[in-house]
Amino acid sequence: MEQEAQSAQAIVILQPLIDSGSLNAALTGKAWNIIGLAYQDQGNLVSARNAYEQSIHILKPLPDEIKDYAVALDDLGGFYLDSGQIELAGTIRIKALHLYEKLNDHEGVTIACSNLAGVAFAQKRVRDGRRYLERALQEAKVASGLDDDDLAALSSMQGWLAQFDGDMPGSVSAYRHAINLWRKSHGEDHPMTGWGYMLIGKAHAEAGLSAMALTEMQHGLTILDHMLGQRNPRFLAAEIAYSHVLDQTGAHVDATRLRTTAEQALNGFYNSQCVGCTASAAIFR
Repeated sequence: MEQEAQSAQAIVILQPLIDSGSLNAALTGKAWNIIGLAYQDQGNLVSARNAYEQSIHILKPLPDEIKDYAVALDDLGGFYLDSGQIELAGTIRIKALHLYEKLNDHEGVTIACSNLAGVAFAQKRVRDGRRYLERALQEAKVASGLDDDDLAALSSMQGWLAQFDGDMPGSVSAYRHAINLWRKSHGEDHPMTGWGYMLIGKAHAEAGLSAMALTEMQHGLTILDHMLGQRNPRFLAAEIAYSHVLDQTGAHVDATRLRTTAEQALNGFYNSQCVGCTASAAIFR
């Protein structure tokens, strides 16, 4: 349910199970992590962070649950990446990578390195991102269990790297492949598919194809609005990205108005959610 953007239903099912005490420690830790993902999708960042830290607190001491502990760490890293705390996200995700390496888990190393490439690209550390992405692609050749979402994430990282390299056709091709995988796995009306249209639209804009970019990004915004709502931080971030492309077309007044409104809403959202709060020191021990 969480993967299919039915976050509210996932929470309704899992929270009573946790509260009942009927689950063992390992399952309780896994359940808290899924709830964290669901709350993050809803934009409830305070509850998401609490759920992730509950999961980590439970899973960390369990010697047979190292992989699920690594998954929870990696997901918490994604939370901080989305919250703009990029260095903290990288620190947590490197810890997850080391755990996967300890297990010789090729699937986990693939996912962790792909995610770390995203952290590096967000900081414009292209050399580091390239190194992580190359390793992820090598690990993927021997990994078992990778699903379409994992492969789409890899493809989107390839698209991002191609943008840095100035290879716009390669970037568009990689993003289109990612969209096809997300559409195959989840259908058209899903946040990941909607975000994919934003990515390919940005690539087309950088290639000078502003009209095509606007059409794709408008479609992506429609999907994100329908699935997440206009107050969700992902939708607001997408609006800001769209405003930059709109500005390129000469619609400066409309672009400035849209960007200002979205930025104010996003800043207000983060301030109300205490996103600047740091992670518990126990996570790093």
